[in-house]
Amino acid sequence: MDLLFAKLIVTLRSSTEVFDPYTLFSLKGDFAQSFQQAVCRADGLCAYCTSGPDCPYLATFSRELASDPIALKRHQKPSVPFVFQIPVLPTPLAKGSNVEVCLVLIGSATQYVAEYWGALQLLFQHDSARAAFPFSVVSMESAGCSGFRTLLAVAAGPLKSDLLTTISYDDLAEMNTLDPQRIPVRIATPLRIAREGGFLKEFTFPPFIRTLLRRISSLAYYYYGSTLEIDFKRISAQSESITLTESCFRWEEWRKGRLCGIAGTGVLSGELTDFHPVLLLGEYLNCGKDAPFGLGRYELEG
Repeated sequence: MDLLFAKLIVTLRSSTEVFDPYTLFSLKGDFAQSFQQAVCRADGLCAYCTSGPDCPYLATFSRELASDPIALKRHQKPSVPFVFQIPVLPTPLAKGSNVEVCLVLIGSATQYVAEYWGALQLLFQHDSARAAFPFSVVSMESAGCSGFRTLLAVAAGPLKSDLLTTISYDDLAEMNTLDPQRIPVRIATPLRIAREGGFLKEFTFPPFIRTLLRRISSLAYYYYGSTLEIDFKRISAQSESITLTESCFRWEEWRKGRLCGIAGTGVLSGELTDFHPVLLLGEYLNCGKDAPFGLGRYELEG
């Protein structure tokens, strides 16, 4: 595995009492616009911009396909190079409460920490015409895989992007405590895996790991210039032997179905060692549809 990323912890403070536990999952609709506003020097008129391929907005949201036909065949259409891990809020959330949102930047996106910080400040800026969230930004920290944090910025202060900590798969492997034959897993936010025009309603390991592997390989190729040396065919066949025990997965619908998918807990059983790399990376990158915006987040127990 060859992939580098950074984990940012953004602390927000509620400006009013909040009654909707899923409020922060609505940021999908506004984040791209806030990002463009933060970085654009041409008033959104891309055709007249002189930045070209160096534009942070295009580098983040264009999702341009590879010109190499072999790469096109092997890798799915690229996702965006960031992942939000969004908390379900306790309700009611009192005014003045702090909540933490995790933002993972993948590969080349790590060079745009300042742009992401600017976009987040705009997104939660109360005097903005698009302000839709009852929160303000307090700080942003960089976290390593050990959990140690370094303060990068506070709301009114300068950004210390040179203090950014990056994480590689080698770092995760060094700290790996997963059991080779039994791994408890909790799907914390709805997981949606596409199947025949809809979504799978029950959790099984093979489609989950295949979806996750396709996602990781695409992100590594498009945003880190790395082709994962994995025998896809063998791993896919091997996944069929993994079983679920103590399965308490279920289909959940939040906000009357607007946020829906599989959630719950269970235990993966079988020869799991070969799946450790993908599972460990997936804890940071989420899985399935709308993974960049908080869905499909899961946690493993080592």
